[in-house]
This record gives sequence, C-alpha cells and structure tokens, in this order.
Amino acid sequence: MTAEKTKEKQSRSSQDRILRAAVKVMARKGYHGTRISDIAAEADVAYGLVYHYFGSKEKVLENIVENVAGRFSDRIARIGQESGSLTEKLGRISDYMLDTFIANPEMIHLLVQEVVRSGNVDPVSEMASARAILVQIREIIEQGKKKGDIDSDTDAELLSIAFFGAVELTLTALVQGIYRNRAKLGTADIKDVRRKLRKIINGGSFGR
Repeated sequence: MTAEKTKEKQSRSSQDRILRAAVKVMARKGYHGTRISDIAAEADVAYGLVYHYFGSKEKVLENIVENVAGRFSDRIARIGQESGSLTEKLGRISDYMLDTFIANPEMIHLLVQEVVRSGNVDPVSEMASARAILVQIREIIEQGKKKGDIDSDTDAELLSIAFFGAVELTLTALVQGIYRNRAKLGTADIKDVRRKLRKIINGGSFGR
C-alpha cells in the first residue's frame, strides 16, 4: 500500500470515528446542546481535527444523514434484486428499519429527534435523500405491478410515500414514547412491532 493510500485510509477511519462519536453525543445531549469539543472528546481526537474534516457541527450532522441514507439505499437496492413477492420485499424493508433501531438505537433517536422532527439539516439535502429512497421503493412496487402482485392501476408513487411514511412514523412513535405511552421499549417489544408491521403488510394493505 502506497503512502498516499495509507493516508487516505487513515483519514476515512478518523472521519468515521468522529461521526460515530457525534451520533453518541448528539443522541445524548441533542444537536443544539452538543459542541464540537464534545464530539472531539468523545472521539478522542484533537478539537481542530473535527473542523478540518467537516468545518461545522451542521456538516457533521449532514454527513451522518448522508451515510445512513446511503446504507439504507444500498439495502433497498439489494432487496429490489432479490426474489420474492412485493409484500415480501416491503416486509424486508420494514424489518431492516426496525432491526436498525434494535442494533443502533442512538442513531435512530438522533435521526428522529434532531433531523426528521427538528429540521436541523438543510431541507434540500434531507429531501434529496428521502426522494432517492422513495424512488427505489417505487421501483420495487412497479416490479410488483408487472408481476401481478398488486393491481395494475395502483399509484406506485403514492403507495411508496404511504409505505415509507408509515414505517418512519412508527419509528418516531417508538422513539418519542407515543406507542403504548412508554418512554422506553426493550428489544422484545421492538421485535413484536416488527412482526406486527409484517402482518399488516402481508394482510393486503400493500398488495394482494
């Protein structure tokens, strides 16, 4: 490995470390309660290094959102290429979102509290990420229409919005303690929600 590639790899590693630290701090303190120095301390890096890579706290949050949206888009793309009916594929998407909450609750808390419901990220950037995801879900629905999994006159764009909105609002309800009026749900509770969402999807709400 050349010195240049080694330096690039170290740079990516440092940036990932900073972003992981930012998720933890912002989920705990909130976006407005977090300082760059808090992120640097959590990442155990020099204060100036955070500024060097990202320039501002806003850019740190934007990078977190872009990374999450990118991973989510990659997963949806893989699901779209897999075999199975429309409801099976939509079920895999909802499973993935709920499983992400189980595996990384701080990340989901941050996205719900500081991005989706607070508008701390540039709305143009946020909408671009959302549109990219909706386009992928729409393509999966269009595939289902061609296979006869859903009525041919179904509005795929509207259905993609309804589906994604339903799962997103479910996560919001879990994070904000709306569901069952409980501030904190355990892994078993979230798995139960995941199962129930699957049942709703398979019951015909998003396909025959």
